[in-house]
Amino acid sequence: MFLTIFIISIILIGIALLGIGVQIFFSKKKSFPETHVGHNKNMRKNKIYCIKTQQEIADKNYRPNIEAGSCCSTEC
Repeated sequence: MFLTIFIISIILIGIALLGIGVQIFFSKKKSFPETHVGHNKNMRKNKIYCIKTQQEIADKNYRPNIEAGSCCSTEC
């Protein structure tokens, strides 16, 4: 039972990889589709960036809450 499921899964994975290879071979771009978040135009349209860019935006917009003589906004 285990061996038949294993063989079927290997065959399905092989078919999927073959399909991706054929698609890349016959496409006009001749390259693998870009999947990196920072280089994807549709994700940038929706304002979804890579974590490094999101951290830079958060650091740029950070304003500490400083009160006179206190390290936090609530009483300790």
